[in-house]
Amino acid sequence: MSKNLYSKVACDSSYKLVQLTPDLLEALQRHPSESQLEFKALDDEKSDVVICSRDKTWLIKQKNHSNTVMLMREFIPEAQLYVDDGSLFGMPRPTGDLLGFCRTTYEYETRLTPGRVNLDLIPVYGGELEFPADESKIKCRTLKDLLDNSPSSEMESRLRWNYLGGCEINGFPCILSREFMTNALHVTLMSVLAESLDFERLHPREAYEAVGKDMEKGRNPYVQEVVETVLAKFGARNDDQTYKLNKSQVAGWYGLRALQKFASSHSLPLEEFLIKWKSTFPPFAPFDIDIQMLKGWYFQPVKGNIQYVSKDTLPMETKDRFKMLFKLQSQWDLDAFEPFVEELNTKGLKIDTFIMKYARKRRVGKKVVVSSRSS
Repeated sequence: MSKNLYSKVACDSSYKLVQLTPDLLEALQRHPSESQLEFKALDDEKSDVVICSRDKTWLIKQKNHSNTVMLMREFIPEAQLYVDDGSLFGMPRPTGDLLGFCRTTYEYETRLTPGRVNLDLIPVYGGELEFPADESKIKCRTLKDLLDNSPSSEMESRLRWNYLGGCEINGFPCILSREFMTNALHVTLMSVLAESLDFERLHPREAYEAVGKDMEKGRNPYVQEVVETVLAKFGARNDDQTYKLNKSQVAGWYGLRALQKFASSHSLPLEEFLIKWKSTFPPFAPFDIDIQMLKGWYFQPVKGNIQYVSKDTLPMETKDRFKMLFKLQSQWDLDAFEPFVEELNTKGLKIDTFIMKYARKRRVGKKVVVSSRSS
């Protein structure tokens, strides 16, 4: 196919070219009610810009180039251009006319990225009966404002909000503190167990009424919004608006608290720790435990003992992170090592390939063991 090309070209910054990757094109081709795309950023200055569909987020980066990129449209010329057959070099004769009306020296690449919730202006709630203490200091006043101003699709934002323990108290968005979340989870579980409610189909209202039975009216910090936040964080929503509690996730939360409490300053024999972990559950709680639930939160200074370590205390520079981990433990099972370094794999390499750049890997029986290159 060939076309006659006319050009009346100037650079016009009002035109932006965005690459349409297959997943972005798929989002555009959905039903009109689901195909809307919007641009978002954390602020108006130096933040990255993203494109969001209903359930996905793409990071936009400007790609400069020296090629000629021309925007064209079909048109009908005032006088038909005569094309000599000899100038076609064997190509078919033009079947239409295109007018180049703008050129550009860059385009925007798009890359799928996890959506983020902007928590900069969101207060932490610890169960205060008077919240907020000073309403005038609350910058983000509704959950809708928060989601609209977060560089994330709506679906990702709501999933992330639940994961973080997001709640609305007296209409204001907030994050439940870890201590208050732990207390709220414990109180909710005890109340649900006492009322013999079904962990597979927990209704927020029924769970809240169970919690409130032994609470003084007006002095209960575990309001219905808090109870529903607990269910949303530790459960999956059923079609009938009830929640199915994720028992493994609940057990893991208790396990991490147990690690912090009993194995922070010194290591514990694994069997002793498992007993202490189990003892933190409400009586008769039907939760199984497995040390694998706590991968990424402990190391073994000696074989058979475990000790808590927080990723927040580890260096962010990759080589220093590896050096620190091998100082804590001279060799690691690969699956226990991965959670400590996966966030540093920013180029998306296969995780074992990434680890091999900074450590030595070998097979011992059925296990793969990682150790320092200098060992």
